Amino acid sequence: MQQSRDGRWQARARVRDRDGRVREVSATADSKGAARRALVRRLEVRRDPVTAGVTADMTVETLASFWLAHRQTHGRAGQAGRLRPSTMGAYDAVLRTVVVPALGGFRVGELSVGVLEAAFADIEAGGRSTVQARSVLNQMLGLAARHGAIQASPMLLVEKPARAPREVQALDVDEARRLRRVVDPDHRRAPGHRGPNHDLADLVDVLLGTGMRIGEALALRWQDLDLSGDPPTVHVSGTLLEPRRGHVATLTRQDGTKTGQDRTLILPAAVVEGLAARRRLTMWRRPDDPVFASRTGTWLWPNNIRTRLRQAVSGISDLHGTTPHTLRRTVGTLVAHEAGLDATREQLGHSDPSVTYQRYVAARRVAPDLRSLLDRFFVTEGASGPEDDPPLHGSSGGFTGVSTESRQIGVETTKPPTLRSRRSEAFFVEPPVGIEPTT
Repeated sequence: MQQSRDGRWQARARVRDRDGRVREVSATADSKGAARRALVRRLEVRRDPVTAGVTADMTVETLASFWLAHRQTHGRAGQAGRLRPSTMGAYDAVLRTVVVPALGGFRVGELSVGVLEAAFADIEAGGRSTVQARSVLNQMLGLAARHGAIQASPMLLVEKPARAPREVQALDVDEARRLRRVVDPDHRRAPGHRGPNHDLADLVDVLLGTGMRIGEALALRWQDLDLSGDPPTVHVSGTLLEPRRGHVATLTRQDGTKTGQDRTLILPAAVVEGLAARRRLTMWRRPDDPVFASRTGTWLWPNNIRTRLRQAVSGISDLHGTTPHTLRRTVGTLVAHEAGLDATREQLGHSDPSVTYQRYVAARRVAPDLRSLLDRFFVTEGASGPEDDPPLHGSSGGFTGVSTESRQIGVETTKPPTLRSRRSEAFFVEPPVGIEPTT
């Protein structure tokens, strides 16, 4: 109980709701007893905000808890099944670190386009991205509108930030080959020091030979590989989850990929050879053991691999900034330019081909050689017909650093999926003797 300067009394109580959060309930009256009775009545009719639905008087912080619980129960809108713990952890992190600090004290009914745009401007002025926060708030206020708390979501009218188009960063074939030499343990060995192990070199080869996500590659088990098959294959069926506060306790393997779609990929010969050698040397070779196991047989941490790769390429200008995801874009670019976008989507495991094109295919430095097609405009009528036209020049010149060399190293241009496995071979074949790789 507390008396204000105007003589009125305020009674307050703290209530722990089903989501574990403690919230304050208060009531004010002219006398101490009246304030207490008003508080009791308010507590009797009060509903848990996590289960009662969204109201205009609900704070954004409370709405965040309600929305998160709603997503936990109902999953993503328009999709069957519950959200994965990693996704829930990502949502929780955005709410806890961005949305609630910026807008948590506002009530749902107070949110307007101006309030939201001012909040986003403050967040971006602090150097933080608002992409995820905008996505989460759009879903939260959409839920509020469906519950009748507001007429329409103000996020629909919030102006999107101007962003310069991002160029897809990928290595060309020569750079990929150089990276393989840089991470080779023999290349990195220093006299008088214990040499690095083969984990990074083997993983780089697997990423270049498959285009897998780093979590998918590190989640591979020996039972996922068929190295003696014709053709040899890898079944991509899981990924590693790194800890997320309140959702993922420790590093663990999750069945199912990011898109929820398993895929089987054909392995290049160099990758098969490297994995076979790795299996001969490791003590962890049971079917369910990790292919990339630590000394104690546990999963390797993705962040540790990222750090090792960053250290390996430090000081090398044309490889600076290379990450495991750069190698995924490198595979996507080569396959797209040589075998087409559909082959790329299947290789990378994308459900949306627009994602493949926009984020995983680097622009060509030189357009493909289409002279034999364009020459048709300049042939005198009757001189020759389509049946006399020579075949189109191959598209191999489209990928940076590949143009002539891809034909020299035997890259085929027909019949996927064998074609897709042969594309990746380009990363593992050295240039013919007497030909210097371009830089």
